[in-house]
Amino acid sequence: MDGPDETLRAAMSAEASGNRDEAITILKDARKRWPQHATFAVRLAESYRAKGEHKAAVKVLKKVIKNHPERLDAVLTSARSNLVLGKAKIAERQFMRALSIGMDPIEGVISICRCWMIRGRNQEAWTSALAEFKRTGATHRGLHGILTEIGPILGHTIPAMDPIVEQTERSPNQNREDSSILEVDSSSEVADESTLSRPTINAADLLDELLDNPEESQDSQRDILDFEL
Repeated sequence: MDGPDETLRAAMSAEASGNRDEAITILKDARKRWPQHATFAVRLAESYRAKGEHKAAVKVLKKVIKNHPERLDAVLTSARSNLVLGKAKIAERQFMRALSIGMDPIEGVISICRCWMIRGRNQEAWTSALAEFKRTGATHRGLHGILTEIGPILGHTIPAMDPIVEQTERSPNQNREDSSILEVDSSSEVADESTLSRPTINAADLLDELLDNPEESQDSQRDILDFEL
């Protein structure tokens, strides 16, 4: 009988060959056989998300996040699926949680801005994205994309990208950080669950910049586990 590592590799192989349904079957079985390994549940949720089954992904991750709140991959996958489902308030709270446990700060700004856009808070999204865009030297395409979307709605002039960066990013072999949300890399083996949280980035200052309302800031940092599916 295969162990956890071999089973995970089999699921990854099926996924790589395009047989996502087989990968899901393997991961569902593994999740039952080794419930102590949250990696199987996270992988299963990622497979559901790749198929566009976002409700299933969120459902799988609810227990994982409750038992392993330090798992950045679980929190991010759930947040991204909730964002697609239009549950922007839940997604915003989860992205806030992700920032506190190691999510890239710039990607956090982009993700939270998208939550605000869905909720009709375009001016707040514009202000935060513009401030971060200027801070990074007008070099980040994800932030520029947010500004390009919101600018016409608000009647604001869209700032230009740094011309040097814009030229160098024409090459497909340079700077692969064009997408607005970075995927979390996962190990090819079932790792010790305690090693899967990333070092905490100084997100406190970022959150203060994002949220001017102290009461709302406190609300957004509440435990993310009390939402309804």
